[in-house]
Amino acid sequence: MLLRRTTTAAMRRTQRRHLGYVELERDVVAPQHLAEYRAMLAAHAPTRHKLDKGYLGSFGVDVGRASSVYHLSVFEDYDQRDAREATEGLRFFHQGVQSLESSVFKEASATLNEAGLPGLQDGLDAVQGCAFELRTYELQLGYDTVPNFLEIYSGGLKDKMEHDDSGESRLISLLHSEAGVAPLNTVIELWRHESAQGAQ
Repeated sequence: MLLRRTTTAAMRRTQRRHLGYVELERDVVAPQHLAEYRAMLAAHAPTRHKLDKGYLGSFGVDVGRASSVYHLSVFEDYDQRDAREATEGLRFFHQGVQSLESSVFKEASATLNEAGLPGLQDGLDAVQGCAFELRTYELQLGYDTVPNFLEIYSGGLKDKMEHDDSGESRLISLLHSEAGVAPLNTVIELWRHESAQGAQ
């Protein structure tokens, strides 16, 4: 699925060396309200950045479920998330939103670091015109499934990165599900492309 940033505020770099949790929220918006919702979201972004230090941005969908808007944020633990959720003025509510979904992930920091990638600790570059791609994999259930996947993935990641010398694409994060709507053993790659065409 290809995403475009809908908020215009600059993304800050997180101060944490290792992230606790990553939350991916999805708002499903009635198509007739989508343009208005995105405009209000962009206007509200500076307030959310001020109130939520872990907020990384909001993204509209170009290719995929086009009436969805995603929000990405990080938090150290559930106590910090609870405090964030209780913050007055953090969110605005819009009549066009049909449903709200939330999933919590852990970042595969060791896998990313082994390949020389910083992950979300470096935040997200606020580059105009770039495209973000969310690749989702649902693995078989089992306690060893994700660790085994990460071990195999780690073995090929460095080679994969070396073969693409175009500078068009960069792996931003690798996440695996902990709780929420995303099925257990869901793995997500978050890529940043200079353009949708460059992703090819």
